Amino acid sequence: MTKRVRVHDGIIGALLGGSALLGSLVHASFWWLTALTGVVMLQSAFTGFCPVHFALGKAMPDSR
Repeated sequence: MTKRVRVHDGIIGALLGGSALLGSLVHASFWWLTALTGVVMLQSAFTGFCPVHFALGKAMPDSR
């Protein structure tokens, strides 16, 4: 597993876990962030475009 994939998984995990925690403890509006992250993950499965991978490709171009 490349470093870029591990960073990607960490970012997505932090978004999902953090927004779920904030939605439970702070305000229910944070559930929208959880839903939006899930929708982006679902569309990337069909289109092959993931915004997080795109950004990591720019930030970490030669990491293998």
